[in-house]
Amino acid sequence: MIECVTLSTLQNFHGNPIHAQHVLRHESIIDRQNWDVPAVRGMEYDTYDNPAAYYLVKRDTDGKALGCSRLYPTDRPYMLQEAFPHLVTKTSLPTTPQVWEGSRFCVDSNLAPAQRQRIVQEIVVGYLEFALANDIHSIIGVMFPAYWRNIFIRSGWNVEWLGEIHRSAEGHKMIAGDLRITPAVLEHVRKTVGLHHTVLSFGAEPMALPRAA
Repeated sequence: MIECVTLSTLQNFHGNPIHAQHVLRHESIIDRQNWDVPAVRGMEYDTYDNPAAYYLVKRDTDGKALGCSRLYPTDRPYMLQEAFPHLVTKTSLPTTPQVWEGSRFCVDSNLAPAQRQRIVQEIVVGYLEFALANDIHSIIGVMFPAYWRNIFIRSGWNVEWLGEIHRSAEGHKMIAGDLRITPAVLEHVRKTVGLHHTVLSFGAEPMALPRAA
C-alpha cells in the first residue's frame, strides 16, 4: 500500500512516514544527485513541506521509506510558480484548488529494478486515486524529461508540456508538464501497469479520503 499522510493525520500511522520520506529524499536528492537544497539531521526539506502538503509514502516492514512523492495545492505559492516560472510558456500558471503540484518523487536506488518499477507504478496510481477523490483536475510539476517518460508516460499517463526544455544551473535538462486527470486515465493506467486494486491507505483509523483543502 501507499500511505497518504499529512501533518494532521500522522497519528493514524505506525511509526513516522513523514520522517521516513524526508530521509529517503536526502539519500536520493542530496547524497545521490547532489542537489543544493536544505537539509537537517539527515532529512531533505524545503519551504513546501508544511501543513498543506500531502505525502505518498511506500515503506517496508521496518518503517523505512522505499518510495515517496509530495502533492501540494496551487491555491497558495508553490515550487513551479516561485522557482521555475520561466519553464511555463504555453499557459498561465494555475492558482486553483483543482490543480495540484507533484514533486519530490523518489524511489530507493538500492532496490532491484523490478521492485523500483512497481513502487513507481503504485505511486502513480496513488496520484490518480487521490486526485479523483478530491476534485483535482490535473497535477503539474517539473522533472527531467527522462523522469517524465520513465515514471508517467511508461505507466500509460500522457503529459502535456507547459513549455520547452531548459537546463538547470547544474546543466540538467528540465521541463514542466501537466498530467490531466479523468476516470478514464486511471482505468488506462491500471490496465497498463496491472494494478487493479486500491493502493492508498490513510492509516489505522477508519476514515474516508480527507478533503484536500
